[in-house]
Amino acid sequence: MSGREDVHRALQDYQAGYREKSEGYNRLNENTASLCSEGGISSGTALELTAIWDRITVRVRAFLICGFLVFHAASVLCAADPLQPPFGLSWGDSPTRLVDWATRTKLDQTVKAPADQPRLKILLVSPAKGTLPGHDATTLEARFMDGKLFEVALHYTYPGRTSTFVRAQFAELKKILSHRHGPLQLGAKTREEPLDGVVTRSTAYQVAPAPGSNLMLVMTEVSDAKRGDQSARFSVVYHNDSVLQQEGPRVIIRRDGLDLPGKP
Repeated sequence: MSGREDVHRALQDYQAGYREKSEGYNRLNENTASLCSEGGISSGTALELTAIWDRITVRVRAFLICGFLVFHAASVLCAADPLQPPFGLSWGDSPTRLVDWATRTKLDQTVKAPADQPRLKILLVSPAKGTLPGHDATTLEARFMDGKLFEVALHYTYPGRTSTFVRAQFAELKKILSHRHGPLQLGAKTREEPLDGVVTRSTAYQVAPAPGSNLMLVMTEVSDAKRGDQSARFSVVYHNDSVLQQEGPRVIIRRDGLDLPGKP
């Protein structure tokens, strides 16, 4: 609310100053007209044109300053918006919307149910080949706790492409996400010990646009010294903890579809 109050106060102050200047320029116009008539100065001379230009300058400045204040207000309000998941999904959704979309677009669906986390279900959606419709990601991974969406990950793989190409795509996406959600900060950088000549490196960036939500961008590179081979992939993870605090009916995800538990 402090951002709205600051913008409102600034608009009031500027409007008061603008009214005072307008009254002054009205008096200047009256005095200018009087002087012109008394001194025989014709309309359109330097004295009159100067007064007109000054009035135009005030109006232009008013327009620019008001535009800046409105833009600032919008940025303040937008900054408070929570992080939204991609593909038109909403936090707390049941799997129904994602399953319906995958069915309409003929995408493969895989359900995972970790034995050690019975409340957690993972739904993977991907095409038989290529990328997701209208997108560069190859797989969408949605996580549901008690049937409520709380995390979405988009996985980007580039078969046949070099690590240099993938790093360039990663850097470009990092710029886009930083522009949308704020600067991404380096979260972790790891390098696993070589195993049979294979070395794995991971780099993660993250930002928290709003309390309880965060966005993570992770790239993993694998190089095989023996075979002279290397590959890379990256993921964007949208996460919202606040959804887990909300109460609502539990949804059971089964491999043959969805089911809402009956009343006890």
